[in-house]
Amino acid sequence: MTHETMAVGAHGERLAVAHLVAQGMAILDRNWRCGIGEIDIVARDGPVVVFVEVKTRRSDAFGFPSEAVIAAKVHRLRRLAAQWLMATGVRPGEIRFDVVSILRRRYGPARIHHLRDAF
Repeated sequence: MTHETMAVGAHGERLAVAHLVAQGMAILDRNWRCGIGEIDIVARDGPVVVFVEVKTRRSDAFGFPSEAVIAAKVHRLRRLAAQWLMATGVRPGEIRFDVVSILRRRYGPARIHHLRDAF
């Protein structure tokens, strides 16, 4: 992964955090890692713990960013969520998986699309 790609992703995650906080969510964790991968954002939406995958692209030439969340990624995120819950001891009544797509534009603000309960 190039430095530029990493910078685009980090910028997208900062925008996603700001969006989630503006929606009333509390951020519990960011970029949590274990042996099987990374969770971009863990948030609380009222009583619900939300595991958020952030996808950022500079254009939609290869599809909308959320289209990159394929079945293998969904499976890994579910496993990661279970690992996070075990590691932290958090026992929510409900969990949810969201995808935040960030489409950066050459001019003007980024386009943010928040897909709640994505899978």
